[in-house]
Parts: sequence; C-alpha cells; structure tokens
Amino acid sequence: MSKTKNKIKKTSKKAIILVLVGTLLNALGQFFLKTAAIKGFDSLISYITNISLIVGLILYGISALLLILALRNGELSVLYPIFALTYVWVMVISSVFFNEVINLFKTVGVLFIIGGIILIGVKS
Repeated sequence: MSKTKNKIKKTSKKAIILVLVGTLLNALGQFFLKTAAIKGFDSLISYITNISLIVGLILYGISALLLILALRNGELSVLYPIFALTYVWVMVISSVFFNEVINLFKTVGVLFIIGGIILIGVKS
C-alpha cells in the first residue's frame, strides 16, 4: 500500500505575482469594509445597499481566488507568508486614508514581515 504524494513543482513567478496582486486586492477590500463600517448600518437593507460593503466583499473574493490559482503553481509554505504583505498595504492605506498613526511597534512589525518574506524567498 503506497501513498502517492502530490508533488508541487518549485513556486513559479506567475504564482508569486498572483499572490502579490491578491494582497493588494485584499488590502483594498479591507479599505472598503472599513469605509462601510464608518457609514454604519441600521437595518438589513442598509447592509444590502452599502456599495462599499459590496465592493469590499467582492475584492476579498477575488483575492481568495487569486490565492487559490497561485497555489496550483507553488508551495503553500512560500506563498502564504507573502500574503502577509496585506498587513503592510493595510497599514499604509489606514495611515493615508484614515489618518491612523504608524507607531514604532507597527513599523517594527512590518519590518519583521518583510524580513520574513525575504528570508523565505531567498531559500525557496
């Protein structure tokens, strides 16, 4: 009784690009969800008719689809850490559009994320 493992070839550049685009769309989705939350909701109709909410959810969905497509051509252990770049984009967007403060702890956290991605990329 032998078990067959699915062999995934080395992570392709196409897969990395798909994940990078996915991170941007995910961050934009979060921007729209925050915008929807600021507007507030007072009824079920307000959820259904909130364009920012709808756009945010659509962008999340597209981001997830891009990640799935990327995973067909790459290693999860390489691609998913790259997806953490979403946190970087969200920090920039929140600072620019919502005037949120980027403090030392946020900056150090982002540097760790970027450093980790670089380390994974170099060895993969």
